Amino acid sequence: MRYFYEKIHETIKNSQALFYSYNDQKYSYSECFRNIQKINSLLHKSRNQRIALYASKSFNSYCAIFSILLSGNTWIPLSPVQPDKRTLDMMRVAAPHMIFADCSLPELIHNHAGEKEISIYNINEIIEKEKCREFELGEFHKDDIAYIMFTSGSTGLPKGVPMTHDNYINFVENALEILPFNKHEVFSDYHDFGFDISIFYLFCAILTESAFAPAIRDEERLYFLDNAIKNRVTVFSSVPSTISHIKRLRPDSQIETSIRIMFLCGEPFRLDVLQYCYENMRVEHVYNFYGLTETGVENFYHQCCSDDVKRFEQQGFVPIGKPLKGNNIIITDEKELLISGCQVTPGYLGDIRRERFEIIDGVKWFHSGDIVEKFEDVYFCKGRMDSQVKLNGYRIELMDIEAHMGIFKGVSEAVCFVNEISGQKYLVGYAESADCDAKELKGFLRERLPSYMIPKKIYIMGEFPRNKSGKIDRVRIKEHCNKE
Repeated sequence: MRYFYEKIHETIKNSQALFYSYNDQKYSYSECFRNIQKINSLLHKSRNQRIALYASKSFNSYCAIFSILLSGNTWIPLSPVQPDKRTLDMMRVAAPHMIFADCSLPELIHNHAGEKEISIYNINEIIEKEKCREFELGEFHKDDIAYIMFTSGSTGLPKGVPMTHDNYINFVENALEILPFNKHEVFSDYHDFGFDISIFYLFCAILTESAFAPAIRDEERLYFLDNAIKNRVTVFSSVPSTISHIKRLRPDSQIETSIRIMFLCGEPFRLDVLQYCYENMRVEHVYNFYGLTETGVENFYHQCCSDDVKRFEQQGFVPIGKPLKGNNIIITDEKELLISGCQVTPGYLGDIRRERFEIIDGVKWFHSGDIVEKFEDVYFCKGRMDSQVKLNGYRIELMDIEAHMGIFKGVSEAVCFVNEISGQKYLVGYAESADCDAKELKGFLRERLPSYMIPKKIYIMGEFPRNKSGKIDRVRIKEHCNKE
């Protein structure tokens, strides 16, 4: 376990390579290490302390993350852009001992910290005023908590997911083995630290002596090309809808970037988007990963090729592939995916949702809530268990309808769900398109789907709302429907 952190420590300490690139702002690994030494002046006596980082993307925030982790403490990412009430709920669940911030805390958060006697430090002031201190690498045990991330809870309260060193390191080592990284890559960073794709780029970048190229402004996250080109990004990681947004804006363009490797995850990956990656963006290596926050970031992967577009035409999507080493799976009779192995979290903070974990023959399995099917030698995620609906006696996979809507000309993304008015349930479809005609789309679906799978109502939106992780915000789309 310690070897992993020793390697990170040695890289940051000794490398002279580029560490951070944001337009004209450039910082080296040696500059990062000096900042870590300064922050360590507050952490050198702390072990296994929960430290919340309330900060936007900046060079100093990266330094703070590695200071927390390398000192043997627990990192809790909190984002200033999310509502204060939700941040407060997260703090109540995670119970941090200390807060590092790069700005003044909102009154709600500051008052809570005062009530709980939580120490607050401004990382920019620490770096400006403190002297460098000899860095002391922390103690690491495989069952100690490395970080805490949050997922949405059915009650409206966020669920805290603690991940041990053992849980996430297996994924990082798999990624380093599978993906064809070179030294001195430039990794994109277009999502909040609280989206666990951050584990991929934070550690794979350091362990390949590579640089981070973050998006700071919202428009850079949504339309990433200018940022990627200016900072010469070579490893791009995001959700597939980020690419489909570019495809919608520049459907016929040949796009010149330095991107060599694409790591896509978190959403269904449509085949037309894969085709765009190869034919329009000319990316050499494209990978689709699948996983859950509770199971150590990613658990499946598929190395794509251009032949996938034809091979998986009937499915309409790129497969999630095969399990990563260290992960075991069961597909139940109801087609739900269960996962066991070293990447499964010890359990939610507060010991909630125990029903998501099941002991079978002495082994702990996590219920993913996802429907997974095997086709030939690979697996496909067919959506959430709660996206499989029964309507008028027919069992319907909503993702199948979305796949067919998505291949209609001009549609970049599709969402389908069941709505109810006066006790009557019916299908609703939403298409993201600038010029699509709803009647023509419905006619297209009638040629390909049985009548019970045709949405009663189809709405066209110029652009779907996205959440802070860049994923399509289905809740807001449903709210839009209820207002129509």
